[in-house]
Amino acid sequence: MSISQVTHWFARRSFQNRIFLLILFTSTVVMLAIYWYLTSISRERLHYQVGQRALIQAMQISAMPELVEAVQAADIKRIKVLIDPMRSFSDAVYITVGDSQGRRLYHVNSSEIGKFMEGGDSQEALSQAKSYISVRKGSLGSSLRGKSPIQDSTGKVIGIVSVGYTLEQLNNWLNLQLSSVIPPMVIMLFLLLLCARIFSLHIKKQMLNMEPQQLAQLVIQQSVLFESVFEGLIAINSDYRITAINQTARRMLNLVQPEQNLIGKIISQVVSPDNFFYHQPEKNKKDEIVVFKDIKVIASRMAVILHGVPRGWVISFRSKDDINTLSLQLSQIQQYADNLRAVQHEHRNLISTIAGLLFLKRYDNALELIQLQSESHQKVVDFIATNFKNNHLAGLLIGKYYRAKELGLELVFDPGCYVETLPETLTQNEWISIVGNLLDNAYNATIRQPGGSTRIECLINSEGAEVIIEVADQGCGIDESIRDCIFDRGISSSKSAEHGIGLWLVRSYVQQAGGSIVVENNIPSGTIFTLYIPQTREEHHGLYHYTGR
Repeated sequence: MSISQVTHWFARRSFQNRIFLLILFTSTVVMLAIYWYLTSISRERLHYQVGQRALIQAMQISAMPELVEAVQAADIKRIKVLIDPMRSFSDAVYITVGDSQGRRLYHVNSSEIGKFMEGGDSQEALSQAKSYISVRKGSLGSSLRGKSPIQDSTGKVIGIVSVGYTLEQLNNWLNLQLSSVIPPMVIMLFLLLLCARIFSLHIKKQMLNMEPQQLAQLVIQQSVLFESVFEGLIAINSDYRITAINQTARRMLNLVQPEQNLIGKIISQVVSPDNFFYHQPEKNKKDEIVVFKDIKVIASRMAVILHGVPRGWVISFRSKDDINTLSLQLSQIQQYADNLRAVQHEHRNLISTIAGLLFLKRYDNALELIQLQSESHQKVVDFIATNFKNNHLAGLLIGKYYRAKELGLELVFDPGCYVETLPETLTQNEWISIVGNLLDNAYNATIRQPGGSTRIECLINSEGAEVIIEVADQGCGIDESIRDCIFDRGISSSKSAEHGIGLWLVRSYVQQAGGSIVVENNIPSGTIFTLYIPQTREEHHGLYHYTGR
């Protein structure tokens, strides 16, 4: 199989199997390298130790006085008597004794006696009287030899002693030593393979069981999606550092830096105020009205959970003015449309009644009704026009007054009502939304209390350090099951899908202006909502308080 075929076969394996095979191959190569290294070191050490043993034996034997005398006399029998016991106790394969010419005087094979010693490595000992170690091939095969000269009393070389260990014997000893190393290495290789398998499974799990090419495609798709959405998106890690920010977010926040220059920065260095990012990190937030760099936005925050621990968050936001739900259900246009419809309906009923009285020729009754309605209408209009200098708020209250009459309710303005100007911490639309939603909430609660009082009281005053807005009804009150979360989005005692936004929006605007909300039980029934909104923004003003008075 060629290298290209192997490469192609390997590339077609799954990432998990490729990791396993790669670790298997690497572990095997490492084990073989270790085995080769141990073999090489052990062989060198064994040859050195055995060579020294052979040399010492040769030197001890050559120094024996009895052997010196026997070699001088060329007494082969005497030499045999001296060497045979030594050879029986030695682990050497052979011990050879030769004369000054290198002819054998003793050998393990008696047929070799009288012949010259083989290998050609005896001359240095005979001519220079040196003791040394050599590896040569002799009559018994290749062997490791220790050679030492035999010298008489004058120092003259009269013979030589050679003690040898065959290479085959050394290899047997080496294999015996290495056999004790192989089982631990096999166990270690097995453990490595087991770890490789576990590691590959772990990597696969961390990659959500996807292949690298699938991950790469997913990252590209997410990058494109991140940039293509209409909302601003910011992703931050557990250290609150930006990991991604799309073009819409940079445009809305007036950030001129490219994305790569913002990556890694702490979110508080890029967006302020930063309380939305740090407050209650373990909870998700949805559709909260906040301010990012003096821009009012509707923002949501979702945590990136890994193994039950938040590893980061994704923040999405869009301009508050772009919310379709608010523009369709809670905008100033709808408020005015409802008001005009109420006025139209009121006048239609009045005109129908007057027309009936004229048809019956009850002219006095018709004139009396016209004057009565005119006086009642003028009284309300004059009160609102006199006490509410804000035209938008005055228009809203007139419309809400006629809307109450249309619903069979009575909207009563407290004599203490007076509004010269409203703080600029909120826009005109936001002030109208607060008052309109409180009144609508009171209307709905009163309607759901059949047989009860239809009176709804309203107080709005801006003369002090705070704007006070109070709306009291004698309706059905607040259900105990939703009392603690009435200001959350989607929470409403009404079954209609169109409800559950008004009080959430009121809380958002009051929080934005640094104000507080007090909710009390009315007597004998109903609810009193009281809002305190400072003339100037206070950062740490209380937000919501309930008392069951």
